[in-house]
Amino acid sequence: MVSILIVTHNRIGEEILKSAEMIIGKPASAARTISVPGSLAPDQLGLYADQIKADISALQQGDGVLILTDIMGATPSNLVHYFSDSKQVKIIEGLNLPMLIRVLNYADQPLELLAKIGIVGANKGITPGISGSAVAS
Repeated sequence: MVSILIVTHNRIGEEILKSAEMIIGKPASAARTISVPGSLAPDQLGLYADQIKADISALQQGDGVLILTDIMGATPSNLVHYFSDSKQVKIIEGLNLPMLIRVLNYADQPLELLAKIGIVGANKGITPGISGSAVAS
């Protein structure tokens, strides 16, 4: 089974994981979250990098770790990319609830395939149509 590490701003990861577990109807036993403060001082970056490294090691059960972050290029994303050299780690940026539900439901798939499943879940979870009169211009 592939383990999941969710690294996001503030408590976004914790809350989205709780929502996914409620929808799925069971806890995600092989998932952890790391909440990076939005007002992170530069001298604290090492603490969060160390936590990410420790969680990857703890989650590594032979099938790899899929890391999900909220925003590409933001601090959580930049921190996890220090650990992307491993073939046992894949990163997806742009976390949304449909992505996480899909990933949790298919965590028994190989890491490479699970990353693709997550991306498909994220994309299929976004509707192209806008309804109603409150359309942003």
